[in-house]
Amino acid sequence: MNSDDCIFCKIVRGEIPSSVIFEDDICMAFLDVFPVSQGHSLLIPKKHYVNLFDVDPDVAAHMARRLLELTRGVKIATGEEGVLTIVANGAGAGQDVPHLHFHAIPRSKGSNFGFRFPPNYRESMADRSELDEISKKIKDAI
Repeated sequence: MNSDDCIFCKIVRGEIPSSVIFEDDICMAFLDVFPVSQGHSLLIPKKHYVNLFDVDPDVAAHMARRLLELTRGVKIATGEEGVLTIVANGAGAGQDVPHLHFHAIPRSKGSNFGFRFPPNYRESMADRSELDEISKKIKDAI
C-alpha cells in the first residue's frame, strides 16, 4: 500500500475528518473511530511508515515522547485506572492498517479488553540455555 491509498495518510492530508488531539510537523494524535473504550486514541507519524520495522529512528524517538503525553492525557481525561499502549508490527502481530500507529486505550482492571497472557504461562520457567541462545540471536541481529 502506498500513501495515496492509506487511510491514515488521508487523515494527515485532511481528506478524511478526524478528532485531532494534537499534531506537530512529525506526528499527530486523534481519536479512534472504532474505539475499544471511550478515549481510545491513535498516534501516527505524518510520513507513511508501515511499522516500527521501517520507521526512521528520529521519528520513533519523537513519537515516544509524544506517546508519553498522549498516554497521560488519556488517563487524566477518562479517569480510568490505566492506559494500555500498544503497537502491532506486521500481520502476524495483528496489524490491520499498514501505517505505523500506536494505540492508547484507557481501561480499568476487569475491563473486557486488555493484554492477556495465555493461561498457566508462569507454571514453568524457560530453560536458561534457551534464553541465552535467543538473547544472543537478538543481540547479533541488532
